[in-house]
Amino acid sequence: MLFAILMVVVLAFGVAMFWQESKRMQQSAAIYGVDDSIEWIWEGLGEDKRGLTKADVRRILGWEMRYLQQPDIWKDDGSPVVGGGAAAAYAQERSLEEGHPYEPDQIFAVLDLQATYLAAIGAIGEPVDPSHTLREAEGQVDDSGGFESGTPNA
Repeated sequence: MLFAILMVVVLAFGVAMFWQESKRMQQSAAIYGVDDSIEWIWEGLGEDKRGLTKADVRRILGWEMRYLQQPDIWKDDGSPVVGGGAAAAYAQERSLEEGHPYEPDQIFAVLDLQATYLAAIGAIGEPVDPSHTLREAEGQVDDSGGFESGTPNA
């Protein structure tokens, strides 16, 4: 009898794990592909391509990625923003330093199209209101700022 109960528990546990894993597999993850983003941007630049080549697009994207990945560069500007003015200014500085004098409108065109690419693949969404925390969004915080469940404040 005990063996039968244990088998039912193990079987139920296995079914629950399978169900959970199948739900996880149904969720799609946003995967950023550099080559895909370059193609997206290239197609969005229009007929004249703003005088840029695909190598120029890759270079500008590389400078923005470098900017976004190095907090010591942007910490004085606040939080980094994909396609933001500070990232564009950094790309402009780097372009001049490395002998690629891109115009600001060329850089902004590339960065704006990159932002639309990231939104299209689901990698970014609407800006988050910094006054809301995750716990508030989930309805787990009472008016005093503590957990409704009585757990001490984190």
